[in-house]
Amino acid sequence: MRARIVVVLGLAALVLGALPATAQDAPRLSSIPAAERDVAPGTRACFSGSESGATKALTCHYGRKGPRLLVIGDSHMRALSPAFRRLADAGKIRVTLIIRSRCGWSSRPIKNLKAWVREDCQTWRANVTRYIRRQKDVRAIVTNHRASTMPGTRAQRGPDTLKSWRVALNRRIPVVAVSDSPNWVLSRPSPTQCLRTNSAPRTWRRCSAAVGEVMWFDWTVPTVKLARKKYGARSAFRISMKETYCPKRRCRVVTPRGQIMYRDHQHLTATYTRSLAPLMERRLRGLGILP
Repeated sequence: MRARIVVVLGLAALVLGALPATAQDAPRLSSIPAAERDVAPGTRACFSGSESGATKALTCHYGRKGPRLLVIGDSHMRALSPAFRRLADAGKIRVTLIIRSRCGWSSRPIKNLKAWVREDCQTWRANVTRYIRRQKDVRAIVTNHRASTMPGTRAQRGPDTLKSWRVALNRRIPVVAVSDSPNWVLSRPSPTQCLRTNSAPRTWRRCSAAVGEVMWFDWTVPTVKLARKKYGARSAFRISMKETYCPKRRCRVVTPRGQIMYRDHQHLTATYTRSLAPLMERRLRGLGILP
């Protein structure tokens, strides 16, 4: 009887092994409703900007070992933060997250119809500067934000962002600027809207877009260039995410295995960004930020 069972199991293994890879492990789209709710967990306590007068530089802390990083930015950095939190949970780094809605780490006023949003953003930035000035154990600052909310020309955005960085650069704290994710503009369906009618793997590409359609000005390029010119080659670095989000210049909305990347027109899902932790670790080690 035991010999029969062994033979049957062996035949089953042979059959499974003979099946094509697509039959064994075919790509499958993750849940669209879950993706639309997939906001970075554990960040509500340090994410302000929805109410007037909330201008304090709130912080969330993750990890107990490793070099300490300040992670600063707007809702786009909030979306990216699960990658850094995963590294913190693994004991690779300590993270202090400082984020605010519609307000990146720059000195240039943002565009918004509400005066209190514009004014509170500037006050929050001043409070972030004061916070950084008080810190003594910061290995580096990692920052990311959406540039399209800043008025003025592209040429102005580099110098105005560098003004905010000076509080760190003057103290020889390097700044790492992470390039932004694509923005699926409101004139077209959001990634999840598109996937609702293109849920089969063979149709996912219909929801993708050329780089030029959803990625425009990269503010990290001029800012890092100016910082290095004034403070030296080790003062500032870039982590370009273009090839990650847009391989072969085609910006996708779902990974090859079916994980949805966006929860709306411009924010990445927490599940997807958590998967970027190994990439972030490699990049930070390559830059010399991590030992």
